[in-house]
Amino acid sequence: MALTTEVFIFQTSDIFRNDPRLATPAFDIVLKVDGAHAPAYYGKQIENPSTGYVFLNWDSFEAHKALMDSPSYAALLESLKPLLGGPKVDMYHVQFSAPTIAFEKPVTEVLILTLKAPENRATVVEVLSKISEASGKILVFGQTREDENKYILVGGWPTVEAHWETAAKPEMAAALDTLYSLANKDHLYHAKLSQHRL
Repeated sequence: MALTTEVFIFQTSDIFRNDPRLATPAFDIVLKVDGAHAPAYYGKQIENPSTGYVFLNWDSFEAHKALMDSPSYAALLESLKPLLGGPKVDMYHVQFSAPTIAFEKPVTEVLILTLKAPENRATVVEVLSKISEASGKILVFGQTREDENKYILVGGWPTVEAHWETAAKPEMAAALDTLYSLANKDHLYHAKLSQHRL
């Protein structure tokens, strides 16, 4: 069964920007929970370090929800407070189309799309599938549990420039033109992610 990935995007505090490893006590709490899979991936956005990312794999959404409903969740939230630079937090849950090796690469692309119309779904999924296959599944995607019209794609790259060079190639550029004609590009940025294990 495919894992469910928690995608957590947040405004970073100065504390987090200066030393993202200060997030690890929170991961120590989470990774002891049944259904959580190490490692936790975390880091700052390259384009704007005031945005941070956390990616955590779970057996299922229900496994994560069990933590959110548990008495220990308050302590976890308290441990996160110094890392947050404001109230803006987005949390999604996604079952990606293949294992997410993108998080292991030097640069991780994060693309969030929203369908312009639900009837575009089949074509958008087809285009995303072709992009994923062409990349050797270094680019993977999935629909968010929170909004059936929202999709997240993550990709692994050696550099940000390598991503833009690939996106400019005629076949990829044509696929992206089709994609963006059918779905709004809500978020397209890059992160350098670190890993944390118990």
